[in-house]
Amino acid sequence: MATVRCDRHGAHHEAFVCTHLVGGRYLGFFCRLDEPANPYPDAWCTSCESIRMQYDGWNAESESMIDIALVCGGCYEEIRSKNLLGTESSLTTIH
Repeated sequence: MATVRCDRHGAHHEAFVCTHLVGGRYLGFFCRLDEPANPYPDAWCTSCESIRMQYDGWNAESESMIDIALVCGGCYEEIRSKNLLGTESSLTTIH
């Protein structure tokens, strides 16, 4: 896991989220949980989850329809707390 430098949090582990989540609130927070060693698994919002489900998972076609942002682990934690609804149902192994 690489380290990135954040103006707010300093040096921290890198994380990737859909761009909707970066400035969003209450958008839902879906992520991969099949990598227990990764404290900041790739994450996406409810809208991107709809795309993932429509295309039967993440693949070249579904991934081309979303934009991803690189954030630090500190920002990831803030993003998660602002967007997690608690009703997300696919927080399991995702293909």
